[in-house]
Amino acid sequence: MDHANMSRRAFLERSALALGAAAAPIELFGQTLLAVRPEWQAFKITPQYDSLLKAVRLMKANTNAGSPNSWTYWTNIHVSKCPHSLPYFLAWHRGYIYYFERQLRAVSGDSKLVLPYWDYYTYAQLPAEFTNPSTDNPLYVERVNTNVLQALSMAAFDSTVTNFQEGKSQAFEPIFESAPHNQLHNLIGNAMADMVSPNDPIFWLHHANVDRIWVSWVAAGGGRKMPALTNSYWSGKHVYTSSLSMLRTQTYSTRTTLAYRYQNETMPTKLPLAQVESDRQNARLFRVQATMDSLPATMPSVGSFRISPPHQTSDTSFALGGALDVGLAERSVSVQLPVSAEHGRALADIAKGNPARIAGVAKTYRSAHIVLDAIELSELGEKGGYFYKIYLNIPSSNRSSGNTRSVYLGTLGAFEIHAATHHGSGHGPVRLRYKIKQAIGGATVTEIGMMSLSFVRVSGSDTKNGGAIGIGEVRVEADDDDS
Repeated sequence: MDHANMSRRAFLERSALALGAAAAPIELFGQTLLAVRPEWQAFKITPQYDSLLKAVRLMKANTNAGSPNSWTYWTNIHVSKCPHSLPYFLAWHRGYIYYFERQLRAVSGDSKLVLPYWDYYTYAQLPAEFTNPSTDNPLYVERVNTNVLQALSMAAFDSTVTNFQEGKSQAFEPIFESAPHNQLHNLIGNAMADMVSPNDPIFWLHHANVDRIWVSWVAAGGGRKMPALTNSYWSGKHVYTSSLSMLRTQTYSTRTTLAYRYQNETMPTKLPLAQVESDRQNARLFRVQATMDSLPATMPSVGSFRISPPHQTSDTSFALGGALDVGLAERSVSVQLPVSAEHGRALADIAKGNPARIAGVAKTYRSAHIVLDAIELSELGEKGGYFYKIYLNIPSSNRSSGNTRSVYLGTLGAFEIHAATHHGSGHGPVRLRYKIKQAIGGATVTEIGMMSLSFVRVSGSDTKNGGAIGIGEVRVEADDDDS
C-alpha cells in the first residue's frame, strides 16, 4: 500500500473515532476499517447506548431458550461449554462474545452497535447504569457487591510473565484468569458467582475487558508471546452449539477475521489509588506462578481440626497428611499439615525433580499438590461476595531467623467451586488442586513437616457474615500429574 492510501486510511479511522462511531466494519476506498469497542463511559453517550438497552430488553423478554434472540440461549452456551482453568479460556470467550455482539446488532436493528468494555482498572465501581434498580432498567440485577477493588491484581502484567497458555509456567492466561477474572465474579456475587454468570449484563462488559487486556498484553511486547499462528495449538475449533463454532485460528487476533479493536489497547500499569494504599501496608510476597498483590502482615492462627492420616487416594496419588472437616466463614484461618519425616523426604525429592517412593507403595511420584476435597457451599456461600487467598506457609528450621516463607497458591470462592462442579458434570465430590512442587523447593524435611495452609478471607463491603464453605479434607498429596 502506498503512503497516500495509508495516510487516508489512518485519517478515516481517526475521524470515525472522533465522531464516536462504534460501528460494525465498513469498507472505504477498498479498505476495511475495524469496528471499535469503546469503554463504557464513552459508549453511554453514543446513540448505540439506546440500541443496547433495546436489545437487552427484547432478549430478556424472549422466553424461547432455543432461540438465539433470547438471553437464556446465550447463558446456556456458557453453562454447557465454557472452559475454566482449562486451555483456551481466553480464546473460547473471544469467539463467544463476538457472536453475542452480532446477535445484539441483529435484535436491536442497529448495525453500528458494538459491545463496550468496563475498564475496572480505572473505574473499580460498577457503572451506575447497572446499579439503578428501576423496573425499566434491563441492566440491573441484584448483586452482593458493586465495588471490585479487592479483586484487582497486577500479577499477570509482571515482566516475568512471558508465556501465554494454560499448562506453561509464568503464563498470562491462567494467572489473569485467577485474578482478577475469577475474583470479579466472586465479589460481585449472585449470578456472577456461578456458571449462569451471563444472566448478569455486567458479565459481557467484564469479558470484553478480559479480551481487551489480552490484546494489550500481546501489544506490550517485552518478550511476551503466544504460540505462533502456525502452531498446532490453534488447530481445531471452539464449539458453542451444534450449529455455532469458530476456528481457533480466527481467535488468534481481533484485527483479522473478527475485524474489531478496542478504544484503549494499553496494558494496565497500576492499581486504582485506594487499592494501592491498602497494599502498602502489607509485607512482601513470595511469588510462585499466579499471585495476588498483597500478603498479610501475619497469617491467621491455626484452627483445631481432626488429622487426616496418610492414605492412598487413587492409582496415581497418595495423601501424605492433612486435616478433616475444615469450615470457612468470615474469619481467616490456618490449617496444620502434619507430614512425617519419611513423607517429607519424598516431597523434598519431588521438589528437586526426582521421582519419589513411599514405603509400601509400588508407585513412584513426581509432583505434589494441595488438594481440597469434598467441597460444599452453604446457602450463604452460594451467593458469593467473598473469596479466600490461599497461602502455603513453610517455617524456617533455623531458630535464629524465625522467618516463615508464605507462598501464594491461588484462590477459593463460589465461582471456582461452581466451575469445578461444572467441569465434573456434577458427579462425585468437588475437588480443587494447587501445585506446590515449586513452592517447597529448597525446604528441608523438617520444614516440610511444619507446613501449614492459610485461608485469608477477602470480603466485599456488603457481604454478609456466616459459614460459607465446608471442606471434607485438606491434604498434601504426592501424585504423578506433572502438568
